[in-house]
Amino acid sequence: MIGLRHDVDNIYGLRDGLPKLIRIEEKFGIRSTIFVRTNIMPEKSDKEYIKQLEDKGWEIGLHLTNTINTSEFPSPKDELRFLRNIGLNIQGVTPCGQTIGWKGEVTWKTMDSLGLQYMEGYGIPDFETKTFVMPTHLTLDHGYVKKFGENKGYQLFTQDLDVILQQRGHATVLSHPEWFVRSLGYNSKHRTVIRLTRVIFTALSKRLMSNVYNQFLTDYNEKTKFMRYIDLMKYLMRDI
Repeated sequence: MIGLRHDVDNIYGLRDGLPKLIRIEEKFGIRSTIFVRTNIMPEKSDKEYIKQLEDKGWEIGLHLTNTINTSEFPSPKDELRFLRNIGLNIQGVTPCGQTIGWKGEVTWKTMDSLGLQYMEGYGIPDFETKTFVMPTHLTLDHGYVKKFGENKGYQLFTQDLDVILQQRGHATVLSHPEWFVRSLGYNSKHRTVIRLTRVIFTALSKRLMSNVYNQFLTDYNEKTKFMRYIDLMKYLMRDI
């Protein structure tokens, strides 16, 4: 079983990338979990689109910006309330790596305080939580395609994924919708190189996620079952 996760970090990903991703999943009859930041939906139409996706079977989760519960940003509970006020059934939370980012135990405790069904971070917390902790994901775009290109990156990804599935019987996979319409660029320590190659590679349709993700769903649709995070969580909790 593979839990599918998509993090929507910006308006570009929401309005341009996500619809393309959704069309691919619809082709396979697959539903996934989409984690959204609360500050990327300025228009009523943005909120309506996300609600429509939930109504069609996709799960919507909170992609938490305030990962340390600082007073400099809206509180984590305010972020959760924002999504629920749209009418969304929020059951899970993940930390956004931008803005504040991942801060280990502080972020675990911040997410745990929301009282949701599950959360996912990196590894497992070293304290007892009230919230179920999902297994750490493989990041298909940044972890493989950006570093190694579409062909080699996908090959290395499937090798790692197969090992995890053989060992545990389940895995979680993350991608970001913005990279379905914009190139990941060339992996470099220099931001100028990354920015420049993103522009060039986008024009050349290189290091985009659409074909890679479509290939991934094609290759594994017969091997295993794709599911939303909430459904994978329920499966993993069956013996607890």
